Amino acid sequence: MRLTPQQIESLKQAAAEVFGSQAQIRLFGSRVDEQRRGGDIDLYVTGIALPLEAQLDAKLRFIVKAKQRLGDQRIDLVFAPLPGQPIQPIQRMAEATGVPL
Repeated sequence: MRLTPQQIESLKQAAAEVFGSQAQIRLFGSRVDEQRRGGDIDLYVTGIALPLEAQLDAKLRFIVKAKQRLGDQRIDLVFAPLPGQPIQPIQRMAEATGVPL
């Protein structure tokens, strides 16, 4: 995993502040691979069930908090599907390859 312990803690704190303590975040994508370089921070959020409008608001608040703590990093946030919704390919990949923070 190509995040420092301080970056991990910052992301976890931002997630708890925005999504609540029940939320869990996983890192997936290129930052999981130690052999790669660069890349954005891809995060998968589980443990919450917000309607779409609330998800968008929470996503923006989380990204602002994360950037304030980490600096200007590219951060992508994907939410787990809501109950009754089909799982999308990116969600399936995040669940299969994501590393809990």
